[in-house]
Amino acid sequence: MLKGEWPKNSCDYCKKIEDIGGVSDRIRMSAIPNLSPIELETNAQATRIEPTIVEVYLSNACPLSCLYCSADLSSSIEAENRKHGTFAKLGVNLKNSKNNFKDLLPFFWQWFETGFQKLKRLHVLGGEPFYQKEFEKMLDMIEKYPNPECELNIVTNLMLSPERLKYFVDRFYQMLKKRCVKRIDITCSIDCWGAEQEYVRYGINLKQWEKNFNYLMNKRWLVLNINQTISILTIKTMPALLEKLKSWRQKRPVGHFFSGVDPGPDYLKAEIIGEKFFENDAKKILDLMPSDTKQNIAAKEYMEGILNHINTSKKNKEQIANLIIYLDEKDRRRGTNWEHIFPWLTRFRNF
Repeated sequence: MLKGEWPKNSCDYCKKIEDIGGVSDRIRMSAIPNLSPIELETNAQATRIEPTIVEVYLSNACPLSCLYCSADLSSSIEAENRKHGTFAKLGVNLKNSKNNFKDLLPFFWQWFETGFQKLKRLHVLGGEPFYQKEFEKMLDMIEKYPNPECELNIVTNLMLSPERLKYFVDRFYQMLKKRCVKRIDITCSIDCWGAEQEYVRYGINLKQWEKNFNYLMNKRWLVLNINQTISILTIKTMPALLEKLKSWRQKRPVGHFFSGVDPGPDYLKAEIIGEKFFENDAKKILDLMPSDTKQNIAAKEYMEGILNHINTSKKNKEQIANLIIYLDEKDRRRGTNWEHIFPWLTRFRNF
């Protein structure tokens, strides 16, 4: 990148969006305050740096088995794979692999004592942080080594009991009161709405999700966001989620973040269907996105870049075939029926 060249294989997602004039993750992330370590201000090739923003995965413990996730990041998928065994057909390969959480965590705790003091932002992802004993240990560490300049962001699927959610929210309030951190964001993962979402994020209960989200809505001292993964199976009911977002925003600010299925699996990426298949859906989505603030304008431009990439891509018959194989196998394992949930997709079964 320093030479004006794109890395091969690893950066295709952003490159494709930028090639058609869209706003990519690379452009959007580069605008985030405090993103670049100070060492890079004097040496653009520095490799030994003190990070100012850290994203951490503490464990794969998670109650959900989202279609685009893997055993490395979901204990539920790991258990499902153990029960049903390895599956491999064409480009679909379902198996467990050894994760290295236990090997790396001791180094993280060792770094945390001094490294946390230099952070401006700490993102905690999953599995599901609210299910993990390691997350509670991290909160203990923050209380022991406070950093009143750091923003803490927890990404959650909200599939926990109201009592457990209340426990964490009460603890967050005390942390802010004692200035252990500067602010706390709760970023709630949700892609679309309805039966499609309960199929894609297998294990989610939208009634329980919304109950927990409404509880957080009343805690105005929390920064509240939603984050979506845009996949081939979620685009058609994304407008229903955006209608929800519109009603939530009438009560209080709610941030909106999203991205495509990256790095994969490729057969869940919306662009494989090609030929402007989602053109009408894209129009509905963009029409529902406001342009009333700088942040909302940036979000809409980013969404437009993603949707343009999807609708200008060529049909990929190989990946469509993989998608059908994958969904059939997930149905066999889970006793579900994708054809009932996504009738528009059935035309591609014998494509």
